Amino acid sequence: MNLVSTILQFLAPAIINKIAGSLGMNQGLAGKAIAAAIPAILAGLTGSAAKSGGAGALSGLLAKQDPGLLGNFASMIGGSGQKAMAESGMGALSSLLGGSSTNALAGAVGNFAGIDANQSSGLLGMLAPVVLGQLAQTQKASGLDANGLAGLLNSQKDNIAAAMPGGFANLLSGSGLLDSVAGNLKAAAAPVAHAAPEASGSGFGKWIVPLAIAVVGAYLVNSYGCQRPVEKAAAPAPAAVTAPAKAPEAAKAPEAAPAPAAPAAAAMPDLGSVTAKALGALTASLGSIKDEATAKAALPGLTDVAKQIAGVKTAAALLSGDAKKPVSSLIAAALPGITQSVEKAVGIPGVGALISPVLGPMVENLGALAK
Repeated sequence: MNLVSTILQFLAPAIINKIAGSLGMNQGLAGKAIAAAIPAILAGLTGSAAKSGGAGALSGLLAKQDPGLLGNFASMIGGSGQKAMAESGMGALSSLLGGSSTNALAGAVGNFAGIDANQSSGLLGMLAPVVLGQLAQTQKASGLDANGLAGLLNSQKDNIAAAMPGGFANLLSGSGLLDSVAGNLKAAAAPVAHAAPEASGSGFGKWIVPLAIAVVGAYLVNSYGCQRPVEKAAAPAPAAVTAPAKAPEAAKAPEAAPAPAAPAAAAMPDLGSVTAKALGALTASLGSIKDEATAKAALPGLTDVAKQIAGVKTAAALLSGDAKKPVSSLIAAALPGITQSVEKAVGIPGVGALISPVLGPMVENLGALAK
């Protein structure tokens, strides 16, 4: 189970659009803020549950959640109950994370997405009941006590770290909110920042066919009621960085890498985690582009991410509509912010000609996956 993907799947584009309208912001900014806020809230709850008495406090609060809130959430947005829901949500976060950490989170989300303090606080207040409601449902369905709930959150650390947008964690430095996943964040970033170049045919491409088969198999098992052992949370997918000796003057659109023999099933990454990590790397690469020189430096990483996205599209093509939803919802939430970052980057003098051949097809693939 991937809690981040499950929650983002619930927050479909239509709901994000309603949230944006109710808070007076465009859908792109709302999507960018949500993509950062959800993993950050889960990280904070994971840390809180690990403290003495924290799991019991969280479990007690979940027991008080309205079981019908998720079903009525869309209708409450923009209605008379929105203000009370948001205030209750912020109160719940403050009681679990602490007032200073909650304020730090609101400030970081606002700075990251470019929205004001009222919009950021209002958004967090609306997202908190969704996160808590999903946790309450999962706890009840799994029959977890307080310790089991803490264990569930602890098992999600890799998924949380993989979903954290590039650059966002830095905005929460010193707040303590991400302490529980600090090691996971470093591990998630390490392959992109420090991995040595790999030979042709290595990297994400080798996972595509076996990963698609594994995902389809999991979907069929779930759909037809077959039993299988409970799986551990998937580790973040390895990301390969292709680093040419000399930066090219112009890039060609990348193709998905070929897929050699399938590795052991236990070693294969979760498709949602692969997607989340690729989106995080893309956001970080785009944010690093300030001029032609930094664009050339970012090009190898962008090319690698483009290959990963092309690979995700190949794998997703083998899935049914329902099985695609976690990935499509994840991308749909992040796509408006990514599109804005792409437009900003290609508008820099001398940069568009360098990166557009890579970004154009990649954005098209993301758009197709978001549907």
